[in-house]
Amino acid sequence: MEYTILGKTGFRVSRLGIGTAEIGFQHMSVASVSELLLFALDHGINVIDTARGYGSAEELIGKTLGHRRRDFIIVSKCGYGEVEGMEFLPPWSKKKISVSVDQSLKKLRTDHIDVMLLHTCEKDVLQKGEALEALLLAKEKGKIRFIGYSGDNEDSLYALSLPPIDVLECSFNVTDQYNLEKVLPLAKEKNVGVLVKRPLANCPWKDPLTLPSYAREYGEEYRRRFKQMGLKASDLGIEEEAWAEFFLRFVLSFPEIHVVLVGVSKLEHLVENLQTLKKGALPQVVVHNVREAFKKAQSSSNELWVGQG
Repeated sequence: MEYTILGKTGFRVSRLGIGTAEIGFQHMSVASVSELLLFALDHGINVIDTARGYGSAEELIGKTLGHRRRDFIIVSKCGYGEVEGMEFLPPWSKKKISVSVDQSLKKLRTDHIDVMLLHTCEKDVLQKGEALEALLLAKEKGKIRFIGYSGDNEDSLYALSLPPIDVLECSFNVTDQYNLEKVLPLAKEKNVGVLVKRPLANCPWKDPLTLPSYAREYGEEYRRRFKQMGLKASDLGIEEEAWAEFFLRFVLSFPEIHVVLVGVSKLEHLVENLQTLKKGALPQVVVHNVREAFKKAQSSSNELWVGQG
């Protein structure tokens, strides 16, 4: 496993991390999740990303990994997602975030969360300060260790201007490159840890009918962009069945990204991702060609292809 330091947190993190939205939304069994996540830990992965709004994900993590809490770094999110018994509370309110943190701690079976992210709130929410204040209070009480933000584009740029933000989670992949121009350089300048989500872009090369319903919705814009970019496996020197490997290696080609989060629900996919990690970055000429294809397709569309939150 390849490791790096997650910015100013000082955490030594695996370059590959596990996203758990699929685990939570697919209502996987405890046995299946246990097999998957324990395999990940045993093979050097030490970053698990989840959220209060990812269905049963936090609870499943607590049940399967609670006894190995010291072996991994848990990243969760709060703000607008599910808060049991508190549906009446407005999103991003101090009370809702406080209750959300407490519920996450209980479900994850831990006394602290390593990184808590504000879950894709807009700039105006950050400017009001109430959401950030709630996390600062939780940090003072020892419930969370570091504060972060999950989001993209101009909202991310503003979040990075705030001193308490230690970690940023944003979208980046072959069809989603907006954050590469301004957001990632600023994060590097501020020594903010960077987690990247959606590296596989919800598999835009696949027939959407073969994907889960939530993945179809998230992936619609990526499928449109992928088609407009006109990338051909034969031109890139890969087999048609190797798109997932190609997408993951593209994101791994950028060292300013500390952790690449891949959502998995099947052990064989996790094994494939670990094998891809060993292959490392793509040749720089290939990365350049993909970057140029994105720019050309974006220009032809007469619209700005912003990061997909």
